[in-house]
Amino acid sequence: MALPQQRVWTIEDFQEFVGRPENDDRLFELINGEIVEKMPGRTSNSFLSMKLDRKVYPFCLQHNIPCYTSGGDGAYAIHGQVTAPDFAFKTTPMSDDYPDPVPPLWAVEIISPTDKAVNIRTKREIYIEAGILYWEMYPDLKRVDVYAPGQPLHTVGIDGILNGANVLPGFELPVKDLFTE
Repeated sequence: MALPQQRVWTIEDFQEFVGRPENDDRLFELINGEIVEKMPGRTSNSFLSMKLDRKVYPFCLQHNIPCYTSGGDGAYAIHGQVTAPDFAFKTTPMSDDYPDPVPPLWAVEIISPTDKAVNIRTKREIYIEAGILYWEMYPDLKRVDVYAPGQPLHTVGIDGILNGANVLPGFELPVKDLFTE
């Protein structure tokens, strides 16, 4: 839900705004200079991000890769924007700062039928321009659109295998493992 606004907000303005007492228990993103409140999502989407985390973390442990992941409550500063992806991965420790000043290496947005195309596209552009591996998961379609830096869009269906690209080389995940119980 976009808040009524008359100006373009900077990241410093954003940090002051979210630091106000009345905003303590609310989650916001800063998209193209506009503060947007992120509303709670479907539990099924949260379940998907947790399933992904349960695949990534053991892989990292097995391969001695530093592994820091977050869910939809984790907000990151990315080139003057702030996003809170449904899943994010990075190899550096998480920050107590809001937003985390170190962007993730990999971000995932789980797309609901109620998500607006313009909002999906805008966040996609933020991740792509920052060189972040980006997945859009479409649970209703049982597919994942993969945007790897320097690569064309790659859509992976229910019978396909996802991979960690340059972020997690050797990581593979059958799409059916995400979308089946």
